[in-house]
Amino acid sequence: MNIQRKELIELCDKFLKNEIDKTELEFFAFNAIMSDEIDWEENDTVISNTIFDWNNEIINFPINVENMKLWKKRLETNIDELMEYNFWNFHFEKQKEICKNYNSKWKPINEKSIIGISENLDLEKLNGLRHKIEKGKVSWYIWSGEYSEDKDFFKPICAEHLLKRNPRIIKYLGLDEGFRFLITESGYEDVWFDDKLLEI
Repeated sequence: MNIQRKELIELCDKFLKNEIDKTELEFFAFNAIMSDEIDWEENDTVISNTIFDWNNEIINFPINVENMKLWKKRLETNIDELMEYNFWNFHFEKQKEICKNYNSKWKPINEKSIIGISENLDLEKLNGLRHKIEKGKVSWYIWSGEYSEDKDFFKPICAEHLLKRNPRIIKYLGLDEGFRFLITESGYEDVWFDDKLLEI
C-alpha cells in the first residue's frame, strides 16, 4: 500500500466530522511507520511529517480540531502553521524583529498573562495598545473594528489562547509599554509610541 496525500486528507475530514477519533489516527500512524507493506513517497516530507505527528502527540502537536484543520491545510497547500498556532516561544524572534524595526525595547509578556480583547478578532482591522504594567492589572488591550468605551467591550483572556484565536497578533506583544499597533488583513502595519498611554 502506498499512502497518498488524498488518503491523509480523507482522514482529516473524518476526524473533523467525528467519524474517527485520535486513537484511530494514532493506530493508523503507528501501523504505517512499523509495517513493511505500507509506504509513501519518501521525498514528500509533508506526508512523512503528518504521519509522525499523528504517531506521538505528546512530543509533537495535540490531536484536536484546530490542529487537524492545520494538518489538512498543510496537506493541501504545503503551508505549515502548526508551530505558529501551538508554541508561544516560536514568536519571540518575530517579536524582536518588530521591536528593532520600531525602536522599542523587547519586553515580552508571559503566555499566562491576562490581556483584554474585543469580542470579534476576525475583522479586517486590528488595534492593540500597551499600558504600564501594574501587578494584577491588564496592560495589553486588543480590538477589531471601532473602539468602544462600553465597560463590556473588552473580555479577559489568557494570552496563550491567542495562539488559537489569531496567532499573527503574538509578534506584537513584545513591544514595550506605551506602544500601539494597527494591522490589517491586507498586510498594512503601523506601530508607534504614544506617551499618553503611560499616564493612564
